[in-house]
Amino acid sequence: MKVLCVARSCRWVIAVFAAALLVSASGAVLFAQTVVVRKFRETPLAPMSAELRSSSIVSADARHVGYIRRTGSGEQAVFDGREQPEFDQVAALAFSPDGKHWAYAARRGSTWRVVVNGREQPEFDRVGPPVFAPGSKRLAYVARPKGTESRVVVEAPGRPGKPYEEIFEGMLVFSPDGARLAYGARREGRWYVVDEGREFGPYDYLGSATGLVFSPDGKRLAWAALSEKQWRLVVDGEAGPAYDNLADVVFSSDGRRVGYAAQRGDQWMAVIDRDEQPPCRAIAEGMMAFSPGGGWLAYVAQTGEQWQIIVGRQRWKPFDSVRQILFSPDNKRLAGIVVSGGAELVVVNNREGRIFDRVGGGTLVFSPDGKRLGYIAKAGRNTFAVVEGERLPRYDMAGYLTFSPSGRAVYAATRGDKAFTVVEDQEAAHHYEEIWTSPDAKLIFDDAQRFHYLGLKQGQLFLVEEELSR
Repeated sequence: MKVLCVARSCRWVIAVFAAALLVSASGAVLFAQTVVVRKFRETPLAPMSAELRSSSIVSADARHVGYIRRTGSGEQAVFDGREQPEFDQVAALAFSPDGKHWAYAARRGSTWRVVVNGREQPEFDRVGPPVFAPGSKRLAYVARPKGTESRVVVEAPGRPGKPYEEIFEGMLVFSPDGARLAYGARREGRWYVVDEGREFGPYDYLGSATGLVFSPDGKRLAWAALSEKQWRLVVDGEAGPAYDNLADVVFSSDGRRVGYAAQRGDQWMAVIDRDEQPPCRAIAEGMMAFSPGGGWLAYVAQTGEQWQIIVGRQRWKPFDSVRQILFSPDNKRLAGIVVSGGAELVVVNNREGRIFDRVGGGTLVFSPDGKRLGYIAKAGRNTFAVVEGERLPRYDMAGYLTFSPSGRAVYAATRGDKAFTVVEDQEAAHHYEEIWTSPDAKLIFDDAQRFHYLGLKQGQLFLVEEELSR
């Protein structure tokens, strides 16, 4: 759950910065905002008190909310205000990606079960968190049958799989199309990768830094496997060259190319389709990506004490650190948030932008056509969105920046005790105490003119749907 709030005790503020409005000597705001009466509709979802917040979750489509409510003798799950049956304990609430289904783990006495859309599944000694597949048509979880130490993967409605001694880190991974379910499993002390029931292995161990990675089209699967003290990347069951260690694994958008980080001795290197790139001191975790067309692999490497973005054979200017990289959808630009001497800035195609005290990590976003780049930044006591180098209005906090399909910047902001949305420099006239959105931390568009989010006021959470003027 991501929340843009005005409460001092709020613990959920993501990618936003608190600041006071910058005023001139005469007390006037330096950036004139326009307040507009924008069409909107509120639909009550659920009451939301302070004690419910710690367990609350928001669906990926930001249209539904769930939380755990304590009762006189136990706990119950509540979805969109609808109370579910009482159990001794409730945990691991989950929504399907489309928000139409929900599940959770529940204990009655000494046994656990997963509850899916109100239907109780078989009882076990233990169950893991329920995991929905993309497409929302499948659900699976790890369970320990009664009276045994083995683990099974169960697909609802209640179809247990083959028993294993352990499921690797309790993780279940669905392919992006939801057609395949993969996981790591241990039997007789050896490890296997199980892909739709088919076993690959055995191995001495599996790589937690890489996990199991499906290609975007769901047709290929990669993982790191340890055998005879050497790590190899295994793609579709075929093992690659041996290394001392492996890290990030990424596929191109069409699934044809694969890149990963590999260590040999005290040096790291990026590997693209088994082609080793020049060695470096380290490769930054979570910052390796193919361009939209798959022609280039970008990553962040440490050379000496500094870090630099590398695209193909091109090495950008080094900086103290790099906090995010992002390709534009049209494949024409690569942007990165970098740190230099305590200041932060955005670099686009190796050209430095304006310097700020802080640029929000993870806030880089391109418009759908790739022509506009935006992010959230802070200078002094001011927080604002920046679009194509131009600072938009100053606020106490700002976040959830995105672009409409037509390329208009849309985000949430707070001033004083009010939270509201802003389109370019036009504030919405309707206000809330807090604005919540999905785990992706952006406002969600339903079509070219309409977007939605969750708004909290007077102890009630609302689904808010706004319509932009044309």
